[in-house]
Amino acid sequence: MCSIDEKKLNEVSVAAILHDIGGLSMQERINVLKFEALNPHQHARIGWLLLKDYREFTEIARIIKFHHVDWNDGDGLRFCGETVMPESHLIHLADRIATLIVRDDKIISQKERIFEKIVSVSGRKFNPDYVKAFEQLKEKEYFWYDLESISNGRRYYKKINFKDQCLDIDELIGIAKLYARVIDFRSNFTAVHSEGVSAVAKRLAQHLNCDELTCKKIQAAGYIHDIGKLSVPSEILEKPASLTKAEFDVMKEHTYHTYVLLHQVQGLEEINEYASMHHERLDGSGYPFKLTGKELSLGARIMAVADIFTAVTENRPYRKGMQKDQVIIILKNMAFDGKIDTIIVETLITFYQDINKVRIKAQKKARIRYEAFANLLG
Repeated sequence: MCSIDEKKLNEVSVAAILHDIGGLSMQERINVLKFEALNPHQHARIGWLLLKDYREFTEIARIIKFHHVDWNDGDGLRFCGETVMPESHLIHLADRIATLIVRDDKIISQKERIFEKIVSVSGRKFNPDYVKAFEQLKEKEYFWYDLESISNGRRYYKKINFKDQCLDIDELIGIAKLYARVIDFRSNFTAVHSEGVSAVAKRLAQHLNCDELTCKKIQAAGYIHDIGKLSVPSEILEKPASLTKAEFDVMKEHTYHTYVLLHQVQGLEEINEYASMHHERLDGSGYPFKLTGKELSLGARIMAVADIFTAVTENRPYRKGMQKDQVIIILKNMAFDGKIDTIIVETLITFYQDINKVRIKAQKKARIRYEAFANLLG
């Protein structure tokens, strides 16, 4: 029937988690929730493009690239002249099963309807062997209870064997860069922001005489500080005018989502603190935790200044970046008002030319990558 070794099981599990990583817009995400999705291969190809250059994700990227290819009585083993991995067809089936679940109804009462729909297109859409495996599994109540359980996600992640996949700090930075692409490439308005924040934060840490490991942790945190923005609608991210109060309330949630996402990963405690607290302020006026100076580490303080500096100096589609005099006034005023760290601001001003040069270089490289990525998509 169906057998898979542990290495492949881990790969297909991670691919399943990341399979829609290429759905950069809300419309794309909504479309793939339809059983017969329109143009389903676009987001799969985007996912492949995002992941393929990272050693840790090479095989996973190949699985994701063709996870919407139909079986077509075996012809689906190849698509556009390329071999389609069996794991791609496995995820295709699992993904379509998930789209058939009605969230507001008890799942156990839906199993026959879901199975009948899957069987009706077996051979055309899905590998019949995988459908037979699903037929056996669907009789086991725990399978459906697991799908329904809100705690299933945490248990599922624990089942994935990562014992041989411990990352050193440089490998972690590589993965953080990947997430920066996913975050920033959703919008031309923010296409290079995380790269800039990461470069500025690391350089500030170096000028403040932080040790090498701390500098690298701050660099990684800069790449993923806005990971929570994946929950923010593109129309808010791309709005050229001022946000309404309701829109700003939605935007503010991103720091909390960053914290929650990173909190689930053991070993990222410091990086999470630096990343998720970049909108906290020393006087307690920031968000989402309303922390004060004594509760904010040096890394979190550096990230706050780096984020502000990058945001006001970088070019956006709707405005040019501010000049040095304007930037210094903003930073000095915020430091004087007790919102950001005075020593960090003074350090940035002292080394302004060097730090801004690092930002420009990092964002120029990121912009070239973004435009090449956009061109590949046509």
